Amino acid sequence: MSTPEEHAPTTARQELWEGTRSMVPFLLSAIPMGLIGGVLGVTSGLSAWSTLGLAMAVNSGTAQFVGIALIEDGAGAPTIILTTLILALRMVIYSTVLTPYVKEVPQRWRVLLGFGLIDVVFFVGLEKLKNGTITRRKHLYFIGASAAMYTTWMISTVIGTALGSAIPDLADMGLDFPMTAMFVAMLAASLANWRVIAVVVTAGVTVMLARGLPYNLGIVLAALVGAVIGTACEQVEKRIGRKTEEVEA
Repeated sequence: MSTPEEHAPTTARQELWEGTRSMVPFLLSAIPMGLIGGVLGVTSGLSAWSTLGLAMAVNSGTAQFVGIALIEDGAGAPTIILTTLILALRMVIYSTVLTPYVKEVPQRWRVLLGFGLIDVVFFVGLEKLKNGTITRRKHLYFIGASAAMYTTWMISTVIGTALGSAIPDLADMGLDFPMTAMFVAMLAASLANWRVIAVVVTAGVTVMLARGLPYNLGIVLAALVGAVIGTACEQVEKRIGRKTEEVEA
């Protein structure tokens, strides 16, 4: 019976191709979201170049959509930057998880990997690292995967800006609904975890109570409250787990 290691790429070109190939199933979802991001950017008042620049700088659909919404609402730069940083906090967890697997990769490559690390690249890449599919020149796998997603998203964004400029009323067709639906679907899938429910409830109550704060700071406050509650719930769960193990012992 063959093992994953036997099918591992052996050349630099194969490593790059393996990363690119592994992203193919996810490109179909990136294309419409990139198009929508481009349309919403120009119809929200940004120029086509600014919309593309925002997409290139943040390399995150979540940050791009939220950033456009905040700009449209007239939020200031500090609010936009702080909100983006809070949304990106999960990347700290991703990098912490990946570090043991890529510690031999030179620092200059790890910086590039960090920029290209998005959710799908992390989860697919981590699985391949765990099962031994990626064993050498690991950075090339991640570069191939990130380049495929990044290039597709930027091309889709450019096309979206062209569509938004040609058809200004396109945004009135509810194009922001797919992003909302995606967040709802992601949230619904996580609600089986009591910690997520606690975070969602407390963050939701906070954002309602703080809706009067200027520059949409209520969103930032709700995210911080949710993060604190999530951390506290995790500590409680660990403490209960330790006590249960002590009783069973």
